[in-house]
Amino acid sequence: MIALWDLGNVVVDWDPEGILKSLAFSERQTDTVRQQLLGHSDWLDIDRGVATEVSVGQRLIAETDLTSEQVQRCFEVVRESLTDIPRSIEIMQRVKAAGIPMYVLSNMGDVNYRYLRTRDYFDWFDGIVISAQEKLIKPDPDLFARVIDRYRFNASEVFFMDDSLPNIEAARAAGMQALHFKRSDQCYAAIEKAFGL
Repeated sequence: MIALWDLGNVVVDWDPEGILKSLAFSERQTDTVRQQLLGHSDWLDIDRGVATEVSVGQRLIAETDLTSEQVQRCFEVVRESLTDIPRSIEIMQRVKAAGIPMYVLSNMGDVNYRYLRTRDYFDWFDGIVISAQEKLIKPDPDLFARVIDRYRFNASEVFFMDDSLPNIEAARAAGMQALHFKRSDQCYAAIEKAFGL
C-alpha cells in the first residue's frame, strides 16, 4: 500500500473564514478579500502556477480599495494560517514508521509550498507533487495520471486522502482507493485500518 496525502485540511489547516477574521479588516474590505482573492479564480490560477502572488496582488491594488500593505498582509496571513494538524502529523509518523511509502499530491501555490517545505515531516515523503509546479490542479484527471506515471504506481495500491469530494471522485476514477478526509475519529480509524496500524 502507498499513502498519498493532500496537504490543506489534511496535514495543515486551511480555513478561509478564519483567515478573513484574523485580518481584522473592515467588513467591506473583508468581503473584498473573500470575493476578489480567496474566492476568485485568480486563487486557483496561483495554485495552477499560471498566476503569481505578485500579479494577483497588482490586480487587487488596481481594482479594489486595498492598499499594497493590506494585500501583502493577506498573503502573509494565509501562510501563517497553515498550521500543522497534530493528529495528522502523528498518524503520518506512524505510517512512515511502518515502512509504508508516502507521497504528497496537493493543490498549492509555489510560495506557500516553499514556506511549508522546511517542516521536518517533508523528509518523510518519497515524492511530492504540487499543482503550481505541474501547471495542473486537482481534480483534473491528467494530474492523477501524471502522478501514477511519474512514480510508476499501481493505482489500486494507492490510498489517497483529501478533504475535497471532487478530488476523491477523480482519484477513484483513476483507480485509486480514496478517503474523503474530514478530521473525524472515523477518518483516522479508516487510515489506521488501511495501513494496518
